Amino acid sequence: MDNPGDRAKAGAHGTIGGILASALNMEDQISSGAYEDYLQRSNWPAQLDDEVFHEIRKRLTTLIEDTKRHRAIIEALVRDYGQSK
Repeated sequence: MDNPGDRAKAGAHGTIGGILASALNMEDQISSGAYEDYLQRSNWPAQLDDEVFHEIRKRLTTLIEDTKRHRAIIEALVRDYGQSK
C-alpha cells in the first residue's frame, strides 16, 4: 500500500512535519480503508462460514488497534520534531 506519489509529496515539503503528515495519512487510509470495510459481514462472500468470518474480524480488529497505536507514535513524532524550530 506504498504509494510513491504520497512519498514524493511528503519529500516536496522538505520538512520532517511534511513527511510525518504523509505517514499519518497512510495510517488513516489503511485503517479506514481496508480494515474497517472488511469488518462488515456484507463485504464477504455469503458462503463464508460464520466461524471463519469471526476469526477474520478478530484479527482485523487487532490490526486496527495496532494502526491506532502507530498513529499515536507518529503524532508524538510530529509534536516533538515536526514543527519548525
